[in-house]
Amino acid sequence: MPKLVTPSRSGVHRFACLALYRALLRQCSPSAGSQPWLAETKSLVMERFRRYKQLQSPSQAANALKAGYKTLDLLDSASIGNKQDSEQISTILAQAKSVKEQFAAQQRKKAKMKKPLSPLEERKLETIRSELETWERNADSPSILNRPRPVSGRRKVPVLVSARGVPFLRIKKPQPKNLSGVIRNKLEKRWHRIEVRERLQADLLFAKDQDVWDRITNTKDEGAWAEEPKLALDDICEKIRDSDRKNRELAESMWKVVLKEREALVEEEKERQTQA
Repeated sequence: MPKLVTPSRSGVHRFACLALYRALLRQCSPSAGSQPWLAETKSLVMERFRRYKQLQSPSQAANALKAGYKTLDLLDSASIGNKQDSEQISTILAQAKSVKEQFAAQQRKKAKMKKPLSPLEERKLETIRSELETWERNADSPSILNRPRPVSGRRKVPVLVSARGVPFLRIKKPQPKNLSGVIRNKLEKRWHRIEVRERLQADLLFAKDQDVWDRITNTKDEGAWAEEPKLALDDICEKIRDSDRKNRELAESMWKVVLKEREALVEEEKERQTQA
């Protein structure tokens, strides 16, 4: 079988297309004739060549070339005063302009029409709306530990979750924005204290070495170098232990809430079955 050559990769085809393109552009130049519409055809020729330059079918490429050569003859005939060909070119330009305006109007109409949101986009908008509504904590809302509370529908038991040691009860999704802020602040404060503790531990080692050097050289001043770092280290360690203890106590209280919610759910299910 003969080897199939893509028109765009053929040197002969490319040479013929470029020669036709240059000839059409020269013919569309205002200096080529006195017709006022010749310059208007230049943009149309360029647009058509951009549209058809990716043609892969040999038959389609041949038809496009035939149309190009026919247009070249038409322009040449119109430029020397052929009224019939001039009217035909004017008609083609008017039709092309009308099609372009209709396409632009359709695009504007589509842009004005509200596109239906996909399920993923709806969930994103719902999440953003929920974050805006829960940006600040309602001062009148009761504590999370004041549960179980009466509900109108089926009770949903909260889930006890730990965010790197910070406990909280997850009742529904998306998570309230103010709850996320509280958790983030607690975690950042704890991590800052850990970094301070690490620096103080290193400073304490250097201070102890300095105290040893003072004893060896008998240049010890009043007080010890390690005294202040030791006090600061004890203080920061106590704060870390205290925050961990509070988190542990809070987790125990929340777990009791979960157990009470489960008991309330069982009782409500029994009442519902009895009424049915």
